Amino acid sequence: MSQRVGEIIGADSRALTVQCYELYGAPPLGTFLSVGDPPAIAVVQSIRTEPLDPSRPVIARGRDARTLEDIYRENPQLERLLTTRLEALIVGHESGGKLAQLLPPVPPPIHAFVTVCPRDLVATFTENLEFTRFLLNSGPPMADEVMVACLREASTSREEGEAFLKRAGQILSREMVGDSARLSSILRRARL
Repeated sequence: MSQRVGEIIGADSRALTVQCYELYGAPPLGTFLSVGDPPAIAVVQSIRTEPLDPSRPVIARGRDARTLEDIYRENPQLERLLTTRLEALIVGHESGGKLAQLLPPVPPPIHAFVTVCPRDLVATFTENLEFTRFLLNSGPPMADEVMVACLREASTSREEGEAFLKRAGQILSREMVGDSARLSSILRRARL
């Protein structure tokens, strides 16, 4: 069974806001998520931890603390006053039992469950790399960082990881004509 990480608290046709069940419990940048039923496939593009109530800003509490754990132990209410949220970019969906690298006709509903995609689903979904266009066009400053993290995750979900990255480089080179420095940077960091 896939790891459930949270629920949708905001959605539009291309992006989702997810509140994580655990404070600091967001999956890493670039992680593939399955959202709702039938599932939309999304990629984590940003993570933030913030107060649940925006009218109660976070204040420093560690002047005399020796460690971060001391702060949380001495202020147990922090677990209930803070939340971790993530933004995810929709890159595909299931339609008629098949995966499509297109935006779904409507976004998943509020409170739809969000799970981390299992490795086999990531491998199947990333056989076709058309979804990379969504990531490339998501805009600065994070598009390249998310692409690197996403490619790294996709390559670890299959045995032929290096061959996958080579194929991704070929496809990205067609999308990024005239921007060889950016392409080179993405591929070099994806191989680390």
